[in-house]
Amino acid sequence: MTSESSPRTSTPEPEELVSVVIRHVEVTIPTATLGPEGLPVLQVQQPPDLSAADRILLGEQPGRPLAARPASALPYRHQNHYGRDVAPQTLPAIELSNSHLRAVFLPGLGGRLWSLEEVASGRQLLFQPDAIQFGNLALRDAWFAGGVEWNLGMTGHWGLTCTPVGAGVVDVDGQQVLRMWAWERLTRMVWRMDAFLPEDSPFLFTSPRITNHGDDAVPFYWWSNAAVAMRADSRVLAPATSAVFNNYAGTLERVAFPDDPDRSRPAHAPQAVDYFFDTVSEQGLAHPSPWVAGCDEDGTGTLLASSSDMRGKKLFVWGNTRGGGKWQDWLNGTGRYFELQSGWARTQKEHIALAPGHTATWVEAFGSVEADPAADFDAAVAQVADQVPTDGMARAGDLFERAAALQPTIWHQADGWGRVETEAGFLQDDPSAPFGDAPLDESQRAWLGVARGSALDSALERSPQTGAPWAAAVSRTPPGAHRELHLGYLAWAGGRREEAEQHWRRALAEDPHNSMALHALATCSEDGWDSFDFAERAHEADPRDDDLLVDYLQRSHTVPTLVLSVVERLSPQRRALPRVRVAEARALVTQGHLAEARDMMADLVLPNLREVSTELADLWAEYSTASGTSDPLPEHLDFAMH
Repeated sequence: MTSESSPRTSTPEPEELVSVVIRHVEVTIPTATLGPEGLPVLQVQQPPDLSAADRILLGEQPGRPLAARPASALPYRHQNHYGRDVAPQTLPAIELSNSHLRAVFLPGLGGRLWSLEEVASGRQLLFQPDAIQFGNLALRDAWFAGGVEWNLGMTGHWGLTCTPVGAGVVDVDGQQVLRMWAWERLTRMVWRMDAFLPEDSPFLFTSPRITNHGDDAVPFYWWSNAAVAMRADSRVLAPATSAVFNNYAGTLERVAFPDDPDRSRPAHAPQAVDYFFDTVSEQGLAHPSPWVAGCDEDGTGTLLASSSDMRGKKLFVWGNTRGGGKWQDWLNGTGRYFELQSGWARTQKEHIALAPGHTATWVEAFGSVEADPAADFDAAVAQVADQVPTDGMARAGDLFERAAALQPTIWHQADGWGRVETEAGFLQDDPSAPFGDAPLDESQRAWLGVARGSALDSALERSPQTGAPWAAAVSRTPPGAHRELHLGYLAWAGGRREEAEQHWRRALAEDPHNSMALHALATCSEDGWDSFDFAERAHEADPRDDDLLVDYLQRSHTVPTLVLSVVERLSPQRRALPRVRVAEARALVTQGHLAEARDMMADLVLPNLREVSTELADLWAEYSTASGTSDPLPEHLDFAMH
């Protein structure tokens, strides 16, 4: 059955909504196939670190020391084997409902809050795309638009956005709380979040709880990202008169908000932009209940509010460039959205040091608000401020504290990495976030064996581990190429680049055909020819691997005759791989086969084109220069956001 108010999500009809109901249900959503994991994520596109000028602009925050951003996204592997085809898929979901709201979470996809619907009006408070269509926007590549995403780790969409998390129900004082949990491998911390919908409440409350159980401070980063449908006259409100934005030249700037032209109107933004609202005073004092809201032309809107520790509040909009519209078409289908975001830090360049033994926890509220569309900005802000559920967040916070140590009834299992950590003795078993029955895949079982004294083998070459306990376990394994490979991964994750390279070269000395050591050296080499040589050898060591083939072709772009000779020997299936086609088209342009290149570009589609990448536009520019034409960039190749 399909709900009229939520046409893209099929759910069973709820019982009469007179009290809070939590149910384990299923939803049917058109979804792309994610595909298997790829190579280790050795490099990830990141904005520049905070500059000295940025630090002066932002000022200090008492009690919130900054920490360096993690050096890499290891131990994660790429999720880049998806396409553009979608088909209806039945996904596990958990529904919370009362007489005001119906909330749907997707534990199979990072715990995403997929839907938040007003029961009486049927109004959807969150944006939902036509389908779950993956795009290359996350740390691991695959990401999808819609709902509310929870990001823990480092700048970017987190490593578990397309990964199962644990979920279950906690009974506390006669009330039910949804709990979700997972092992976040980048930070080596347990991601945990509770959600509570009180009886007769028009607001959903959530409370993450992140504890640093390690011996060293951890760079802490959290942003909750809510997609909200954008109308022609949508307006964004926040208790701030200024905002900081990333000028995409590497530095931050402060501007008045809303100012003239009106920055509070996301549909009018000339290009992609993110505004981080100044909700913290010049003295570093936090707003008691910082919030941000998006309202439509009729005055109704969606509110994100939080307790004072969650200081960051942000607006992101794709903008009115043709490329910005193309990205929305690419991810959403027919709809348009902007994002309201809430973060632990003031901007997404900042990571805050979470000391050993310390816990970061806070409360967020999601619900409906109203503001007179004819009111000026200050008056509308005052109207919304009166509706922020400050008392409700405080009461929910008390309940979350009472629920913190309680064990949930498990409805959905997380992936197996938390179980590996607990059974290896590296993470204390915690009944409030249980991993004991999570299924283990081949690499997880193998790593558990390593922790118990087994040797490393080729089955783990593409499956890094990071952190001090695993460094000790790897160091205890017999000498050889496998140990050197993984010691290299560990050094790279710790930011010790030269040490990593030395380990990978030692791995090659033991096994000259170790494709993963060759690939790692191709990635870290600063010399273009060395990088090409290592990539070629990696491909030759494992010629059937599509990821190594693509990496080799990309690093061979300065030798177009070689690219064409490699491509011509491929099977039709491999030659049709999107990134192989891009490499072939580029080589054809360089070699002067312009008509053939233009024919290829006429229907060229790159499913995992990276956000802000200009590679397709650059390819067209190379063609235009070589052909002496001035034909405009075709729309299907234009993803420029600025």
